[in-house]
Amino acid sequence: MKTLIKNELHRSRKHLFMWLGIMFLLIGFCYYEYLSLKDSLDEVALMLSKMPRLLTIMFGVKGDFNTALGWYSCIYFWISILAFVYALNLGISCIAKEVKNGTSAYLFTKPVGRTEIVLSKIIASAVNLLLFSVFSGLCSYVLLILPTGGLEQPAAALTTTVGLYLTQLMFFTIGLLISSIVRKYQSAIQAGTVFMLTSYFLAITAQYSGIRFLDLLSPLRYFDVYEVTLNGIRICGLILAVLIMAICIFITAIQWKKREV
Repeated sequence: MKTLIKNELHRSRKHLFMWLGIMFLLIGFCYYEYLSLKDSLDEVALMLSKMPRLLTIMFGVKGDFNTALGWYSCIYFWISILAFVYALNLGISCIAKEVKNGTSAYLFTKPVGRTEIVLSKIIASAVNLLLFSVFSGLCSYVLLILPTGGLEQPAAALTTTVGLYLTQLMFFTIGLLISSIVRKYQSAIQAGTVFMLTSYFLAITAQYSGIRFLDLLSPLRYFDVYEVTLNGIRICGLILAVLIMAICIFITAIQWKKREV
């Protein structure tokens, strides 16, 4: 198992570094954007306050945009979208890509069970997602929080990073589930794209309508950056997220064990 995990980490490192580079460029751009706007944030906030509420929700604007929390939550909203796309893509391509490239025909003939192979890939991917979340959290703290003078909630940088990681794991395991059900890789990618867009629009609908039940239907709402910053991680949300991840992994393991490659 250790050898399988090490091999998977080695194979996926270039893909991880590419996404880390994209994340760094995005946060770096936001940092320079803040430097250019910091003297006129009051005017920008006034302009945003006159926009329809639906548009501000769609662009991740919450609270006062000219405050540290308002700026951080808005930018982190878009950073998290990138993080979730990476996680979903990682989950879908984790094994489905092996089938597409034909390497699964060799991989599944090794003297280990398919369950062990799938589990090793899940563990390696969870490590990659942890590295991604920690890197994102550190960059966000240095380039988003500190330049604004810091947040009133000292633990916000940590709790929002944990929330980011947990949401990434949700998207990852859902991606695994999709790839185990949908046979073709391209079809799995399309299904994943539809799921991501659906999650986004459900999150917008939940915030705009105030219907709390809709929060349960979108992973984007389980650890919302603005709410986590103010109130911390909700235990009920954490339990439900872990339950969803466990169910997805369980079904995925069964599906891949049954599948004939």
